[in-house]
Amino acid sequence: MSAPVWNPIAGDGATICHHSDRTACTVVRVTPSGYTLYLQPDVARLDGWKPEIIPGGFAGHCVNNHKQRYTYEADPTAPLHRATRRKDGHFRTTNGERVIPGSHHFHDYNF
Repeated sequence: MSAPVWNPIAGDGATICHHSDRTACTVVRVTPSGYTLYLQPDVARLDGWKPEIIPGGFAGHCVNNHKQRYTYEADPTAPLHRATRRKDGHFRTTNGERVIPGSHHFHDYNF
């Protein structure tokens, strides 16, 4: 069963997924056909979270990585990213990275 189709509009939050990191963005423009959208990365600020690193692995391990919480602010100076809808209904950037609905910034301190 496929996921429901997302029909973004300007002003919606979106996230570009890069391997384990994610960049929160704002949809700034959608073409009339709905098949191309332009995203602008937001400024994401950690909301009081600090990494808890324990010894281990190559340089240590962050045990509270998934407790990160961010606040978001539009950044009108950030470069635009273009994403197109694929045949399966999902959006991907010109680099092939997935775009998902909602603002979900994340930095993987274990990678």
